[in-house]
Amino acid sequence: MLIAVCCDRGAPGSTTTSLALGVSTAEPTIVVEADPYGGDLALRCVAPGGHGEAFPPTPTVLTLATEARTSVTPGLAASKAHEFTGSTRIVPGHFSAEQAAGVKNWTPLAEALRASASRVVADLGRIHSSSPTIPVAAAADVVVMVTRPEVGAVMHLKDRLERLAPVLANIRNAPPVVVPVVVTPKRIAGSVLEHVGRMLAPSNAAGVIAGIGWIALDPTGVEAMHAGQVGGKKNARTPLLRSAGVLNDQINQAVGVGPYDAHEGAAVDAYARQGGET
Repeated sequence: MLIAVCCDRGAPGSTTTSLALGVSTAEPTIVVEADPYGGDLALRCVAPGGHGEAFPPTPTVLTLATEARTSVTPGLAASKAHEFTGSTRIVPGHFSAEQAAGVKNWTPLAEALRASASRVVADLGRIHSSSPTIPVAAAADVVVMVTRPEVGAVMHLKDRLERLAPVLANIRNAPPVVVPVVVTPKRIAGSVLEHVGRMLAPSNAAGVIAGIGWIALDPTGVEAMHAGQVGGKKNARTPLLRSAGVLNDQINQAVGVGPYDAHEGAAVDAYARQGGET
């Protein structure tokens, strides 16, 4: 499955949401930082090993996008990913927008992510109908649009979704599946979702919305996640990861995917690690 995570403007939490969706499940997942304007996921996260080291500078999403021009296999994305947690690998983004100037066409990347034997969560950052990464959003099984609960932010999301939905539908030849996600403290999540639902109900794109989700505003949980502290009862039960686990279930339901099978998943992960070769 390919999940595209994006936002309308600013930094409401698309990267944090993407990583949380990856580490909050036992399903082997590749988190790909595919924001064409650059990102810093490799700087935020600590490479495994307990030495506090950053991830190596390469490969990045640009490495993956370049190789996808000539060859797409089920294991390509996994072969360019760095180990992060037991079930999660990361393909970090480039640091600046100028570095992506050589990638004129992001369709090969979209095809590589879509073909991956492992589940992929692609962080697209800010998106609009002319974004370079529109092919990735169009190829996704579900598009997660992250916002904040403020009225202005939700109205911007509504406008963006109304403009984006027909563009994606035209490329896909089918309506997209969209799950808006609100970043909010746990204690008010219920009322926030009700409020956001009322605001989005009149939208011309309401027909593509497959429910509204939320992700916890949890700075302590974010810090622990970046450090790779996602195992054990204490860390797995941070508000951030608990909310991400519920959101994963909601996404699966939206696209008709059943619960993760650990035995089948282990076989798929081994296949991906071998480069998709039998």
